[in-house]
Amino acid sequence: MKAAFILKNKFSMLQLKNITREHLHQIAVNFAESFLAMKGSLSSCMGHDEAVIYFEEVLYEYQRIGALYALSENEEGYIVYHLKKNGVRWYRDLYLFLRYLAKMNPETLQRMILIRRGWTDYSIAHADTKNYVDVALVSVRKEYQGKGYLRKLMAEPFALAEKLKIPVILDTDSEYKAIRYEHIGMRVEKDAMLESGLHFYTMIYEPE
Repeated sequence: MKAAFILKNKFSMLQLKNITREHLHQIAVNFAESFLAMKGSLSSCMGHDEAVIYFEEVLYEYQRIGALYALSENEEGYIVYHLKKNGVRWYRDLYLFLRYLAKMNPETLQRMILIRRGWTDYSIAHADTKNYVDVALVSVRKEYQGKGYLRKLMAEPFALAEKLKIPVILDTDSEYKAIRYEHIGMRVEKDAMLESGLHFYTMIYEPE
């Protein structure tokens, strides 16, 4: 049943679009558990149930625009990426925030905002950059971690960047993840220690 809602993209990964709510929930659980397992902004402000709700809502928007992919039919890992111009529109971002307000504890939302205070998101920092590949979310399922699947997930954004001669950009609040991204060819464009005590990084891959 699940396969009926999965499309092959033009490379080799599977585009997950118009998937069932049950399937979306399973993917959201994977993201929640992956992000909560490491110290970061998410684990500092919410527990498991709210993290699942958070990812269900944001992943719903990304699968709407065709930006959510699984590595293969086995779904060893997931990635959300798109060209700058093809991202979620501002009015959908507003709608997403309203859904957060309806489903999540307001104190959690306040902590999410405060914990990132002082950080300039790459989408703002690169507002004048004509185009780039925006990698919004990446997650490898626990049983596949440490086996090179991050490199496989990032291969297609890198290939698209090479083809269009544009950079790949993403943010992370994990030093461990930043190091892993460096190992596959990215570099730290910006890093900062925030008032909250969290360390944020902007990573960039630039084709030669």
